Amino acid sequence: MGLEPAAMERLRNGMTPRGAVQALLDGGLAGAALRLQMRLLPRGYVVPWLCQCAAGAALGEEDRAGLRLAEAWLRERGEPARRKAIAYAAGRHYVGVGALIAASAGWSEGFLLDASGKEVAPVAAHLMAVVAAGALLTLAAAGDDFDARCRAFVTPALGLLRSEDSV
Repeated sequence: MGLEPAAMERLRNGMTPRGAVQALLDGGLAGAALRLQMRLLPRGYVVPWLCQCAAGAALGEEDRAGLRLAEAWLRERGEPARRKAIAYAAGRHYVGVGALIAASAGWSEGFLLDASGKEVAPVAAHLMAVVAAGALLTLAAAGDDFDARCRAFVTPALGLLRSEDSV
């Protein structure tokens, strides 16, 4: 998840997922905590949490369109909805909150697609977390207080992380 050395220094073997994210928050590394949390959340929680966070943000119409596609995929969970989300993200070259939100839904399962829509490889598990974190970091950066906004995304989801198993 691209954690900087200062973040890595706060993490220890045997930490629980919740403990690891909390250690980063306690160390004033809210952006790193957000990235790690997206990677450690159970896979099925990432897109719903991202959509919930984004739904409360001030988004332009293009970003709302990406959010709507991710929400449609959450409701339908079919290949057509997933492919629509991927096409939207690719059509925007994965730039912008809406494109990243759509990509998170599109990369939540299944295969990566080439330009003609042919399946080329299974989606790597970490890609969904990377684009979800990118969307939330972009939303956080749009405000006056980046750390406070990152904390606002991370803190309510701490309960979704395992507290008993180590990472």
